[in-house]
Amino acid sequence: MDVHLVAVQARVEPQAYRSAAAFRERTLELAHRAVAGLPPREGRVVAFPEAYALPLVFWLDTPDAVAAAPTALAAGLRLLGRGLLEDPRALLRRPAPDLLYLKRMPAVWPVYREVFGEAARATGSYLVAGSLFGPLVDHEPARGLHLQGPAAYNWLALFSPEGRVLARIPKLRLTPDERKAFLSRGGFGPHVVHTRLGRLGVLICLDAFHEALVERVDAAGAWLLVQPSANAAAWNGPWSADPARIEGEVWLQEGLAKQLRGRENLRYGLNPMLNGDLYDLHFEGRSNVAAAGRHLAIADDPTGDAVVRATVERPAGAG
Repeated sequence: MDVHLVAVQARVEPQAYRSAAAFRERTLELAHRAVAGLPPREGRVVAFPEAYALPLVFWLDTPDAVAAAPTALAAGLRLLGRGLLEDPRALLRRPAPDLLYLKRMPAVWPVYREVFGEAARATGSYLVAGSLFGPLVDHEPARGLHLQGPAAYNWLALFSPEGRVLARIPKLRLTPDERKAFLSRGGFGPHVVHTRLGRLGVLICLDAFHEALVERVDAAGAWLLVQPSANAAAWNGPWSADPARIEGEVWLQEGLAKQLRGRENLRYGLNPMLNGDLYDLHFEGRSNVAAAGRHLAIADDPTGDAVVRATVERPAGAG
């Protein structure tokens, strides 16, 4: 069985997050571009980048002053505004980022779920949605939409071609910026999902550089590892861990192509990357589709929108 693997490289476009309609238009445009020209009724996996949906937390139906803030923290304080004036001691009980995530998720999640669900249906794909920051959410008839505790995560949803959520997947290893944003580490579990295309694995960005986590995904029987990423560094600049090395070269040398070598089940990797600006953060990255020791396809540039895809044969016996 042929399976089409598609990485959506996306630039942060501020106007695309100001309303549900704008986010839908932008996301569906990228999704349709991702599968344009592919044969109908053949399996496909489409993946959006890490943090692609994060700007919704700040910009969805919010005042212009929030978008104009110099930093994410300043934006969060402007968003919390009136609530802090009414209860200034709230910051003593919970940091500003936590308060922001708790307040915003009930507005953001329904838009996220509906838009990415529609994109999955429209493209007939298993769709790895872009991640956002916030508490995990649930729905139950008597309670309606509700938060699953106060902890906030960097997490995303995996959708079926019918537009249903198959898994809500949190990041397991956090960057210094994420720890400063008061995010919590998730627990391993929903990161391998059994689908009609076989077992699909998802590790968000830094997680897929940790051998122990890749080992767990491999041992769970996944043949594909999806790594949505947002790299907050210049692609052609010095690597933060060793200025003698180049950031982008490290990504390509140490990333999925290397991690897939010699695995029991894992055969292919999909790495969509975000680029552009979100307040004081700047992202760059060349998206790619990888096999063990090589790249099957890679974006030409580390900035701008791009669709990077390859057609592979699903391994025999993939569960």
